[in-house]
Amino acid sequence: MAEISINPTLTTNAAGSFNVSSLGFVQGVALDDPAIRNALSGGYLDAAETVPMWGGVAIEELTGLVGESRGNDIKRAVSYATLTGFSVFNQNHAAINSPQSPVPLSADGMLVNFYRLGSGARIPLKIDPALITADGEIITQQVSWDFVNSMIVAFDTTALNIRLLEVAVGNSMTVSYDAGTGFATWDKGGAVAIALV
Repeated sequence: MAEISINPTLTTNAAGSFNVSSLGFVQGVALDDPAIRNALSGGYLDAAETVPMWGGVAIEELTGLVGESRGNDIKRAVSYATLTGFSVFNQNHAAINSPQSPVPLSADGMLVNFYRLGSGARIPLKIDPALITADGEIITQQVSWDFVNSMIVAFDTTALNIRLLEVAVGNSMTVSYDAGTGFATWDKGGAVAIALV
C-alpha cells in the first residue's frame, strides 16, 4: 500500500525568509485606541506657514472665526507656550505624496489632523537617537522638544508635557525633509518614542 504522509497543520518557512523585523513604528501615525479615536481633530494649515505639514510635528491651534465651518487654523508650534498638540497622518486622506516625496504632506489651506495635549493619544514621535538611554527609565522622565528639528530631545530647561511609553531605535520610519527640493522622504532606520500626549 503506497501512502503519502502529511501533517496539514505543520507550518514551516524557508531558511532566512522571515529575517526582517516588523517591530517598529511610523512617526506621526497614532496607535489605534477605540477610547481615544474620537479625540482626533482636524484643522487647516495656516497660510503663513512656509513649510508643509506632516505627522509627528508639534502644533499650535488657532481659534476659527464664528460661523466659519472649515475649522481652526494650525501652525507649527514655536515654543512651549504655544504648543497645543501634535499632527498625525491618521485619516488625512487629502495629503499629497509622490515618488520623489513619498511622505504625505499638507500645504497651506489643506487639512491637518492632530491630537491635542491631554487627549490620551499614543503617538510615535521622532527622537534624538541619543535618547536610547530613555529605554528602561520611568515613563514620567523629563524630555524636551526641539522646535527646529521637530523631535524629542534630552531634557534641557523646559519639560515637554508627555510621557514616554516606549522607545524604538533603528527600525522605525521617520520623516526627513529637504528644504531645498521641498521633498519629504522616509528614513527607515529612524528612532521614535511612543508619546502619551
